[in-house]
Amino acid sequence: MAELADQWRTRTWCGPDVTAKRLARFGPAASEAVADLRRFWLHTPHSYERAAYLEALAAIDPGGLDYTHTESLWDCEERARLLGVAHAPDRPETLERIAALRDDPMETPDVRAGAEARLAATTTLYSP
Repeated sequence: MAELADQWRTRTWCGPDVTAKRLARFGPAASEAVADLRRFWLHTPHSYERAAYLEALAAIDPGGLDYTHTESLWDCEERARLLGVAHAPDRPETLERIAALRDDPMETPDVRAGAEARLAATTTLYSP
């Protein structure tokens, strides 16, 4: 946790994703790192690191990630979009975005498949 805090303080932009992955293994015991993880998720200039921050947040403090998972549906990184597809809340606007990802011919096959599975599961949950 001290390492991540120091990386934030010194604006070390390369490498905090590795620290985040290590912290995720501690789960809630690493709760002191949540504020820095959120800061890195919001401010990193390296989009490829955002998924690691989101995964760490989910492992350490999963509450309050609805906005972050929803925002991830528009991320430029496939791993982040996959996390959003899997975990964004079931709201009309969110499900519309997931449907758009499913139907987008330019989207990656994994995201399209994940979106299809999520929508099928959601339909099953809400069908009589």
